[in-house]
Amino acid sequence: MTYGRGQANEKGWRNLDEVVDPPYIGESFPEESQPLLVIHHLSDLHVCDAQSPTRPEFLDRWADPDSPIREQVGTIGTYRPHAMLSPHVVEAMVQSLNQVSTGPLSGHPIEGAIVSGDTTDNAQLNEMNWYLALLDGLPIRPDSGSAEKYEGVMDDGPLHYDVKYWHPHGTPDGREDDDARSKYGFPVVPGLLDSCRQPFIATGLNVPWYAVHGNHDALLQGTVTPNDATRMEMAADRRYEALPSTLTLEETLGAFNEIGPADFPTSSDAPYVLVTPDFERRAIERGQFAALHLTSPGLPKGHGFVEENVRERKMYYSAEVGAVKLIVLDTVNQFGGWQGSLDEEQFAWLDNEISNSDRPVVLASHHPLMLMFNDFSPNSADARRVCREEVSAMLLRYPQVILWLAGHEHRHHVEWIGAKESMDGFWLVETASHIDWPQQSRTVEVVRDSKGEIYIGLTVVDHKGVADYGLATTPLEIAGLSRTLSANVWQKREELGAKHAFNWAEGAPNAKNVILHIKRRLPSLPEVR
Repeated sequence: MTYGRGQANEKGWRNLDEVVDPPYIGESFPEESQPLLVIHHLSDLHVCDAQSPTRPEFLDRWADPDSPIREQVGTIGTYRPHAMLSPHVVEAMVQSLNQVSTGPLSGHPIEGAIVSGDTTDNAQLNEMNWYLALLDGLPIRPDSGSAEKYEGVMDDGPLHYDVKYWHPHGTPDGREDDDARSKYGFPVVPGLLDSCRQPFIATGLNVPWYAVHGNHDALLQGTVTPNDATRMEMAADRRYEALPSTLTLEETLGAFNEIGPADFPTSSDAPYVLVTPDFERRAIERGQFAALHLTSPGLPKGHGFVEENVRERKMYYSAEVGAVKLIVLDTVNQFGGWQGSLDEEQFAWLDNEISNSDRPVVLASHHPLMLMFNDFSPNSADARRVCREEVSAMLLRYPQVILWLAGHEHRHHVEWIGAKESMDGFWLVETASHIDWPQQSRTVEVVRDSKGEIYIGLTVVDHKGVADYGLATTPLEIAGLSRTLSANVWQKREELGAKHAFNWAEGAPNAKNVILHIKRRLPSLPEVR
C-alpha cells in the first residue's frame, strides 16, 4: 500500500490518500536470473530523544515561512513536530518489510537488510539502545528524563508555552493557539505525549541486517563533535530555550557547518527550563557504535562489526553477502561538519578490498558520493581527508564495482557514476528517510541474466502505519500520525516557497520503482542455470 498527499484545505493541511503504486521505470527485468544480492535498504531512521536538553530547537524557527532570514538560512533541522514519534515509524517499517519475503521482481528470497546510517538523531546512548531494540525485537520504552510527564518543548505548560512549536494537547488557558494549528492546520491529539512514551515489545527484522555509521550517530545534531561541556549538559537538568547574550544568531548558525569545524552554542547566561537529568542520554564514544552492535542478539553477530572495529575505533568493514562483497564505509568526518569524506587509511583499505575481490562489489555508506567534500582536519598534514573526486577516480578503475547504496539527503535518488553512454561505471542509489516524508524504504534486487549482464530492481516500501490514526495510542496508529505530520511540515510546503519540498524527497519517477541495467559482464561468476 502506497500513500500520497491529498488535497490541501484552507490552511494547506493535507490528509493522506491511498494511491496506485508507482510504475517501474526502465528496462524489462529478466524473467530468469541468478540472484547476486536481494536485500532491504533502510536509511536515516533518526530514532530521536525529543526530550533531550541539548537540542537547540529554538534555532529552527528561523527557517519558518515567516522568518525574515529564511532565504539566507535555508533548512536548519533542529526541530520536527513529529520527532518524538520516530521509534514507532521504525516499528511500522519493520512490520512492513517482514511481510516482503521475496524480491517483488525476481522472486528470489530476501537475504538481509542494510541500514545506511543516521540510526540516531543526536548521537545519544539511549537513542542507540532504542534503535537496536527496534531492529532486534526487544522491549523498548521510548522515554527519557521524567517517567511522569513529557519534558520536551511541545508540552511545557503555560509558563514556557511557545507558539513556534506544535502542542498536540491544545492551548493552555489564556494563551494563543500555536502557529502549527492556527496557521498550518495541525490537529489536536489529546494524550499523544503520554501515548508515545509507553513501552512496547518491538517486532524486530526477520532477516540478518548490517549497520552503517552516519553523522548523526557520531556528532551532536549531526555536525558537532562532543566535548567535555556538551557531554555533561546532555545528561544534566537544564534545557536551554534561547541563545546566551554572548552569541548572535548569525554566529551560531554559521558554526553549524557542513564542512568542519562546527561548534555548539555555549550555555553561558542562556535562559533555561529545569528538566529531569538522565545519564542514559550521554554521548556515544567513538568505537562504542561498533561495540553496542556486538552486544546485539540479532544476526549476523555484530551486524558487520567485529572486535577489531571496537579496538581500533574504525567504523568500516566488508562482508560476503549473497554473491557479492558488501563494503561498508564510514564517511563521517569525526572532526565536525555534516558532510562526508574518508580518511587516508580507510581509502587505502577500500582500494585493497576492491582490488582483491573476485565478487561483484556493492558499497554502502551514509553519505552519497557527491556530498563527500568535507575536507576539514585540524592538522591536514597528518590527517588528510579524501573527497569525492579522488574516491570516484579510484572506484571507476574497477569493473567489479556495480552499486553504491546511501542515504543522508532524505530523498529517493538514482544516478549513474561514470561517463555517459559508457559501460564503465556503477549506479548510486539513495533511499529516503524514516523521519521525513515520504517515510519509505526500498527492496533492492541485484541479479545477473543468462548473458551475464547485471540488473538492479528497486521497489519503494511504505511502513504499516495506518491512515486512520484516531487518537494515536498504538505503535501503528502513532506511526500513521507521524507520516501524516511529515507530509504537512510547514517549512517544506511548496506553496510557501520551500527549496527542498515534498516532491524533492519523493524523487523523480525514475528514482522510485526503477529497473537499472549494467551491460558489462562479470565472467568470474558461474553461469545462470
